[in-house]
Amino acid sequence: MNRHLFREIARQLRESGGSGLVALLMVLVATVLAGTLLGVRAWILAEVLSPDGPATITVSLTSTAAAAALNDELRTRFPSASGTVMPPAAVRGELASWFPQIAGALAAVSEDSYPTLLVVQVGRRDEESITAWLAQRSGVGLAAGSRFWREPLQRVLTGALAGGLTLTVTLLIGCGIVVLLVVRLMVLAHSDEIQIMRLIGARERDIRLPYLVSGAMLAGLGSGIGVLVLVLLTRASALGLPSIHLPADTLLVLTGTGPLVGIAGALLGLAALPREP
Repeated sequence: MNRHLFREIARQLRESGGSGLVALLMVLVATVLAGTLLGVRAWILAEVLSPDGPATITVSLTSTAAAAALNDELRTRFPSASGTVMPPAAVRGELASWFPQIAGALAAVSEDSYPTLLVVQVGRRDEESITAWLAQRSGVGLAAGSRFWREPLQRVLTGALAGGLTLTVTLLIGCGIVVLLVVRLMVLAHSDEIQIMRLIGARERDIRLPYLVSGAMLAGLGSGIGVLVLVLLTRASALGLPSIHLPADTLLVLTGTGPLVGIAGALLGLAALPREP
C-alpha cells in the first residue's frame, strides 16, 4: 500500500500541472510577504521606535554664541544630554551633503540666511520634557524632537502591516481555492478508478489520503521555499540592507501554514468524491 500511495501522490502532483504551480507560487509569495513585513516591523520597532533608544532634538537659534550658551545651560540642567552646535556654514554644508543636486544653489545663498542649530541627543524617555524646556529658553526660534516623525511612522507601519497581512490572507485563500479545484478535477477524472478500488476492498482512508497529501505538498513546498528565501534575507546586512531576523517559532508557523492551507483545500475538493455505493 505504501508503494501505491507514493505512486498515486507522484501521479497527482504531475497531473496538477500549471494549476499546482500557481498554488505553489501563491503560497511562496504570501510566505515571503508576511515574513518580510513581520521582520521589517520588528527591526523598526527595535532600532527606530524603541522607547529606550536615543532621540534627537533640533533647536534653531539667532547666533552661534546663543547656541553655545544654551548648550552649556543644557549640560548643567540635564547631564545625560549631549548637544552639538552647528553654525550657519555647517548647516549649509549638511544640506549640501543631503541634496548634492542643488549644492551649487545652496552655496550661492548668503551664509546669514541659514540658522544656527543646536542638535541635542537625549534618551527617548526624556525627549518630551527636554524639548519643552528648550522651547522656553530665550533666543530659541524652534525646538522640535524626532517624535514628530516617529508617530506618523508608527501609523504608516501599522497600516502597511495590516494591508500586507490582508494581501497574505487573500493569497492563501486563493491557494486553497486552486488546490480545491485541482483535487476536484482529479477526483472527477479518477471516478472510475475510485469505484474499482472500492470494489476490491480499498478503505476510504486509503482513497482520500493521496489527495490530501498532494494538496499539502503543493502548498507546503511553496511555504518551504518562502521560508528559505526569508532565511537568506537574514544575510541582507552584508549588502548594506537592514537585517531581518525572524524568531524560530515565526518561521515554524510560516512553514506550517502552507500544508494546512493545502489540506483544507483538498478536503473541500474531496466533496466531489463519489459516495460509496
